[in-house]
Amino acid sequence: MKMIISACLFLILILASCSPAAPTRYQAGFLETFDTYIHVVIYAGSQREFGEHFARVRETFEHYHALFDIYNEHEGINNLRTVNNNAGVTPVDVDQAIIDLLILSRQAYYDTGGTLNIAMGSVLSIWHNYRMRGLEDPYRAAIPPYSALREAHGASDISAMIIGEYAGTVFLTEQGMSLDVGATAKSFAAGRAADMLRERGVTSAVIDAGGDVVTIGGSLADGGRPWNVGIRHPLDGSIIDSVHVVDMAAATSGDYQRSYVVDGVAFNHIIDPSTLMPATRYASVTIIHKDPMVTEILSTALFILPIDKGLRLAEDFGAAVIWVMHDGSVQFNRLYGEISVNFGD
Repeated sequence: MKMIISACLFLILILASCSPAAPTRYQAGFLETFDTYIHVVIYAGSQREFGEHFARVRETFEHYHALFDIYNEHEGINNLRTVNNNAGVTPVDVDQAIIDLLILSRQAYYDTGGTLNIAMGSVLSIWHNYRMRGLEDPYRAAIPPYSALREAHGASDISAMIIGEYAGTVFLTEQGMSLDVGATAKSFAAGRAADMLRERGVTSAVIDAGGDVVTIGGSLADGGRPWNVGIRHPLDGSIIDSVHVVDMAAATSGDYQRSYVVDGVAFNHIIDPSTLMPATRYASVTIIHKDPMVTEILSTALFILPIDKGLRLAEDFGAAVIWVMHDGSVQFNRLYGEISVNFGD
């Protein structure tokens, strides 16, 4: 699961003051799920109404956090830890949400040419353990032996993940195989929470799940006009641009997130499957798209891919993207420019 991201780069909401005639803007947050802070803004008719909406959002995140947790068991459910623990042993009966997430994640593997592979859990677990030890004791920080990474990578064939859609089961046929849905689970939960709010009649809201932002409608503070989402520069904290969005999502991946230092070199948590080492091409990548899953999947994949391949992939999905380079320069794709200028007009 992801830890709280650095404040050096994040997506911020630039909100106007409320019109007296409009529903009131309420906000609250919580920290107990997906190892990050979930911030919720909802325009509601009363504090009580907001409280009911907020409670349902929290319940939604708690539910999916328990299902997708790979580190802890949760009483009364088979979660992804259960699936991983039974690799090479037996199929596991799981909740439909796990089936749904794994199907989407498997498709992401093929859509990104294997760049995003949730079956690399064994490799990611090694990096996670070394990162945690390095953060706890910086003087003894180290990177994993490449031989250990290669051995773990031998159990990362996504075709060994058998999803029984009708039986409601998941079976990892290879011993030592492990799933890690850190690049898809949080956006899945945020999207489901947003859908739930829409079903409850909410027409103006924002869910910010540790920097992954989902908007509902426009901002009622300004007559329903688009939300302004500002994008910060990872190097100096300045606002690169602000985009005007209605019913859109945005996500950022950066090399400042969940990194640790070994001999003066920072190692981030986004692992390139072709090298089994952290990706180093960019300082950050931001994606804007209607589907929250697309934003998180592409922000991870494009952080790894060369810019020409990433550009084609973003265009295939119809996603807007901004790359921030290590020298501070910024590059946009065509769709980013269109959304920045025209979306919501």
